[in-house]
Amino acid sequence: MNYSDVIIIGGGASGSFCALFASKNQKITIIDNQNKIAKKILVTGNGRCNLTNKTISYENYNQNIQPYLNKFNANQTLDFFKSIGLETYFDEQGRVYPLSNSAKSVQEVLQNQIEKRNIDVKLETEVTNITKNEDNFILETTKGIFSCKKLVVATGGNSMLKTLKNLNINYKTFSPSLVSLKTKISKNLANVKLSNVKVTATNTFGQSKSDFGEVLFKESGLSGICIFNLSTIYSRVKNFKGLISIDLLPNLSYEEVYNLLFQRRQLKININRFFDGLFVREIGYEILNRIKIDENRSSMALSSNELHYFTKQIKNLQFDVVDCYQNNQVFSGGVNLEDLTLNLESKKNKNLFFCGEICDVDGICGGYNLQWAWTSGKIVGEAL
Repeated sequence: MNYSDVIIIGGGASGSFCALFASKNQKITIIDNQNKIAKKILVTGNGRCNLTNKTISYENYNQNIQPYLNKFNANQTLDFFKSIGLETYFDEQGRVYPLSNSAKSVQEVLQNQIEKRNIDVKLETEVTNITKNEDNFILETTKGIFSCKKLVVATGGNSMLKTLKNLNINYKTFSPSLVSLKTKISKNLANVKLSNVKVTATNTFGQSKSDFGEVLFKESGLSGICIFNLSTIYSRVKNFKGLISIDLLPNLSYEEVYNLLFQRRQLKININRFFDGLFVREIGYEILNRIKIDENRSSMALSSNELHYFTKQIKNLQFDVVDCYQNNQVFSGGVNLEDLTLNLESKKNKNLFFCGEICDVDGICGGYNLQWAWTSGKIVGEAL
């Protein structure tokens, strides 16, 4: 049996960070099913790794995590990465990236520190069962049996559900979050991209949330950062049914849009070309297809009622949400923070800690979820 003072299950962002802050006077082992440490970081931020954000606030998470951010915030995160050799920069939206614009730089500096501190790493190893005797946790894995006095669970998603049940840990069911949405749309809209639009999501419980930004139409759904952020309103209630409404011209009032369309009547063109120059043609067709109208008429023949209909569609283009894709960036759900101390130790199981995505904490796009990984990893590491 392999004994360590501390075993960390999961060598991703939070697990590797946790190991770096744990006491150097302990034997620390990371067990991970990947073939390299912090491998999942390589695909974050479209391969660039959005480390954090200068506007980190608990308001952009599913619950108030300010007590944890008070212990380790975005500035402290950047100071630490600077101290281990990572150079970073802010973009115009406050997002932080490595100067190299490569997530590999983040993975490499973390791996360098783990090697420097002689932290034991067991890769391509899966934990199949965990039990606890009077003194230690016993871990059965695909590469032997391990034991430890202190155990940290730093995995993501559903991989540890069975183990959580065995340890009598309460958790909220996991569901995909920051994910593209499947909707009922015309296939003609596939690959169309909208910018500077206002999108409002409403779930089956009547809860609504709005965001501004870009939307990308897929063959059978909607994607883009705007949609990812709004997907949380469905994931947090575990129900991907509802409504998406897009305001195509959010900077104009209803009356201003109507007046604009009224003026465009003077173009004296066929109605099937009425929206050319205002929207891409596919969006114009989508609006026209939602009303029975003779498109070969002249724009001069458009009635007030028809112009009002067009205006309503422009200010409120609706799509039914029917499901989500399987391209989620994080999961919503996890271990209840109420069952953990401020050091993220289980109140029922002494020496059992949780950090990262396994906790019931999820935020919007823009570095918020990685900041939780850094913050929670640091807190647990120092508590070990």
